[in-house]
Amino acid sequence: MAKDAANDLGYFLLIDAQYQSDLGNISPWKNLKVAFDGNDIWVRDFDYAQIHSVEVKTIPYKTIFYSRGGKLFPLNSLLPDRNVPGLLWTPIERALPVRLPAMNHNYFGLAEQIDIHLVAADAEREAVAMIIPLTTIKAYIETAPAVRLQGLQWTVLNSADAFLVGQPLLPIAGTVYWARQNLLLPAGYDLELYALAGTLQQVLDPSGNHWTVWLTDHTYFQVSRLDLQALSLGSFRATMRQFSLFESH
Repeated sequence: MAKDAANDLGYFLLIDAQYQSDLGNISPWKNLKVAFDGNDIWVRDFDYAQIHSVEVKTIPYKTIFYSRGGKLFPLNSLLPDRNVPGLLWTPIERALPVRLPAMNHNYFGLAEQIDIHLVAADAEREAVAMIIPLTTIKAYIETAPAVRLQGLQWTVLNSADAFLVGQPLLPIAGTVYWARQNLLLPAGYDLELYALAGTLQQVLDPSGNHWTVWLTDHTYFQVSRLDLQALSLGSFRATMRQFSLFESH
């Protein structure tokens, strides 16, 4: 029997991120992979039966493509529309939860509603923040040129550590973080359910006035943006005197 060429095509689905919840019916299909491109969500690796299924047909506001020769063609069209996107693809069960639970945005007991875990990141991201021992930053800042401190903000976290945010970061040892929206994640890690980053941000910081810093043990703390000040030798010495942490002269 001749082989049906339609079964050998690769199928892609494109939908606006605001309609992400409409993908709930296909999220149990573990063969699918998902990628995010700005406000677009791409889903790929449908087989012929899946792309023509009721579950897909009932998804509104979607565009379906088939791939051939590195090009994407709208379903039932012979004219290419665009190239296959070169994106970072993730299994659908990781990228999209089966169901997004209702959140009480005035309740901060998040762990009782969703288990938030960090996993190894799929790609390296640019660092934007770091936690540094006060003794380390003191030794550096007292000899560093002022221009090297420009673009950085800082605050004291506790009696031993400082929090810095901005770019470029200082070339000294510390714990480094990258940003997914207002969530700061340790270098080399990402949220297991990173599609929930926007929801997490709304739950944890509805005002948008904080950095939420995640630790590798899956806990977090927050730093108010109002507590941050421009990094300089003067601001460092004044803060050290204010908190009487150690002599900074």
